[in-house]
Amino acid sequence: MSIDCEAVPQVSEKVLHICYMDKFIPAFIDFVREEVGGSHNHFHLIENNRHYPYRSGEDTEEQTSKFGFFGLYFKMRRYDKIVLHGLFNKYVILLLALNPRLLRRCYWVMWGGDLYSYKARKKTLKKKFVERCRRKVIRDMGHLVTYVPGDVELARQWYGAKGRYAESFVYPSNLYKPLNVPEKEAEDATLTVLIGNSASRSNEHFEAFARLAALTRTNVRVICPLSYGDLKYAKRVIERGQELFGDRFTALTDFMPLEDYLKLLGEVDIALFAHRRQQAMGNLITLLGLGKKVYIRREITPWSMFESLNVKVFDMDELNLATLDSDTASHNREIISAYFSRERLARQLKDIL
Repeated sequence: MSIDCEAVPQVSEKVLHICYMDKFIPAFIDFVREEVGGSHNHFHLIENNRHYPYRSGEDTEEQTSKFGFFGLYFKMRRYDKIVLHGLFNKYVILLLALNPRLLRRCYWVMWGGDLYSYKARKKTLKKKFVERCRRKVIRDMGHLVTYVPGDVELARQWYGAKGRYAESFVYPSNLYKPLNVPEKEAEDATLTVLIGNSASRSNEHFEAFARLAALTRTNVRVICPLSYGDLKYAKRVIERGQELFGDRFTALTDFMPLEDYLKLLGEVDIALFAHRRQQAMGNLITLLGLGKKVYIRREITPWSMFESLNVKVFDMDELNLATLDSDTASHNREIISAYFSRERLARQLKDIL
């Protein structure tokens, strides 16, 4: 007797998203609902939510202290796939280290800080223990999700990661954002320079300030986003920025609606990101898609990724204040708009999940 394969209903796999909450997670939840699997296949367990509102529903739940270690374990066992949005929670790391069978189902969306924590000094026994567990978890993780191949190579080099590389830029914040940027008035000689993306020490603000100050003309306006991160560090950054650039320095200390932030990025001429690791990818993609001149370090993994896409970025060691020519700006914009598209992201996530 033959079996009609087309008559056999396909069983949809159940996917659990463990979301370390950040500004781009609410849009991701909506994207999954609209483009990927809806609320029937995907469930979002949200942790550490303090600032970012999202549309709650039957497919969302906030993890509280009452949820507990064992509650998380039994929930994870019920799902076919487990997507880890960032690998920061020490209890999740410990749980997975103690239950290696779950790791085959896990898809680690690599954020950057969770990978590059390898380079941070572990001063206490507790941190050393968590790092040992992290090493075991990353080594045996089933799937490594990113669109920066260099980060996968580092995971394999540092942690012996054996998981399958699954290419996806995951979050709608990484998509090309069409925006009509008005032409600069001929008489407007002011050059707007953006430095960094947050009040994190990894932005290396002080080095960036020093490099820029050595070149600065009186008509340079400096913008520094500092709306989240280390508030004490932000205060030091502001003091130094004002000391070097005076009233030409603007610190963004309040969280801005996306539309307002995009409008601000549209005013930027040059962006300087002094990070020594992969970071601020949403900002980089947006600025390149707007035809802006972007400086990063040649040795970080995004450099080779953009190079492979034939997108022109500039070496921070060769910083100058010349703006991007129109041909290069158009070239970058075309590649970014075609590659970082909503349709490609939907296909990537459907292939993975």
